[in-house]
Amino acid sequence: MRPRTSWMTDSDDTILEFLQDCNLALPPRAIEYNLRSRHNVEISYSTVNRRLKPLFEVGLVQKEYPKGGFYSLTEKGRAYLAGDLEASELERDEK
Repeated sequence: MRPRTSWMTDSDDTILEFLQDCNLALPPRAIEYNLRSRHNVEISYSTVNRRLKPLFEVGLVQKEYPKGGFYSLTEKGRAYLAGDLEASELERDEK
């Protein structure tokens, strides 16, 4: 079972699973478009864009091209999806 923390949402798992499946670095708009048009997942661009920040902060995704905002799954992200992380490894500073 995957660890969850209070800040995580179902959208986080959807985004991470998609990045794992496609194995590409993509900008938020491409993630939203492909989830909606190819996977019939209703998730808005603003949600994808907003959720990538906390996923980046805890190391589940990385920015491949920071200026253009391309994101890909990290090894930690793969470990999370496999259920191989403790919830304490997903703690983040609330600001």
